Amino acid sequence: MTGAGMGHATYIKGVPHPLPAGEHLLWEGAPDARAMAVHVFHRRLVAAYFGAMLLWWAVATTDPVTSPVFVSGLALRVLLTLVVLGIAEGLARASARTSWYAITNRRVVLRLGVVLPMSINIPFSIIDGARIGTFGDGTGQLVLTLGKAHRLAYIALWPHCQVFRFTHPEPVLRGLRAPKAISALLVNAVAAAGETDVQITPATTAPPGPASTSPAAVGSASSVVA
Repeated sequence: MTGAGMGHATYIKGVPHPLPAGEHLLWEGAPDARAMAVHVFHRRLVAAYFGAMLLWWAVATTDPVTSPVFVSGLALRVLLTLVVLGIAEGLARASARTSWYAITNRRVVLRLGVVLPMSINIPFSIIDGARIGTFGDGTGQLVLTLGKAHRLAYIALWPHCQVFRFTHPEPVLRGLRAPKAISALLVNAVAAAGETDVQITPATTAPPGPASTSPAAVGSASSVVA
């Protein structure tokens, strides 16, 4: 990373504009593709569902296991299972590859978009709170709660948002490899910026989910810069 204080412009990956004077980068990174596949697109649950359906069909069918009808039916169902799992894996990898998170001393930035890349700026001043959740594999997610006066588009955030929160979407930093360390960094950054009203909920086990500043804040919750 290049420090802006040394006379060199600092950029967030994928964002064409440098950080303004006085703002510096604290952390940036991409979501983990495997964590996205397991916890966001539910690869294991999808595999378990199709496995159960396949077993139920094999037990319920009256066709002999050696008959062409049974073999073709089995092949078709296995192929369908692989296609669905492939779609889930592809979506997870595409989301991870095209997403980038960053935390500065003034805001959280989400660079998102498989088809239409965009940058979403979330100043500390509009964050009401944050919930950090961890999974058994060590990865986790950070859910941001915004003030009621600030609303982001659900479709612009997906899948980096809490599911079914359509009226007041909550941005989520997903697939974090070190969720506790990143949440601690955010806590310190928010405190240093003087936003004492922001509450960070301690780390807990996250439920399965597509997923679970300073006065001179840059941007707003509704600002989406392509």
